[in-house]
Amino acid sequence: MFWKRSNEQVAPRPDHDKPGVSELHETVRGGEHVFIRAVQPEDMALYTDFLADVSPEDLRMRFFARIPELSAEEVARLSHLDYAHEMAFIALDEGTGEMLGLVRLRDELDEQTSEFAVLVRSRLKGHGLGWLLMHRIIDYAREKGLWRVYGDVLAENAAMLQMCAELGFHELDMGPDMRRVVLTLDHA
Repeated sequence: MFWKRSNEQVAPRPDHDKPGVSELHETVRGGEHVFIRAVQPEDMALYTDFLADVSPEDLRMRFFARIPELSAEEVARLSHLDYAHEMAFIALDEGTGEMLGLVRLRDELDEQTSEFAVLVRSRLKGHGLGWLLMHRIIDYAREKGLWRVYGDVLAENAAMLQMCAELGFHELDMGPDMRRVVLTLDHA
């Protein structure tokens, strides 16, 4: 099924009845009531406000370079997914609809391994939102039948490396500045 905005044809949404794509309602440590669901193309409108509340340092940790802001093309690429090979879940404030965080998963060519990336509003770091989003994407990867999930993390990003270790990822040294965290998924 395709949706149209004006005369533009956009990518199909994921089948929300499929395993791993269901919506979640959670409360994080700061008391925020969070709604987690699959990203939809209209979420593109939420990125500007979201990114304004992510510090330059947190953007550097996520994108591995200092970036003043994401271009409209980059935001569009993040919002429009090829659902056969990508998935993203967005965390929204249940009261305001404000975007609080995002986690993405993109399949590798072997279709057994996927790379993740996660970003939350800087003011919500340490509230458990990243943890919830990571659990969501790991559950999705497991239900999809993937064997491995990995992400590249700057060596200085101690909080992310610690969270990944707590989630069961093991760390590979990719040089003095980079670590690769890898989780082998069980299918029991």
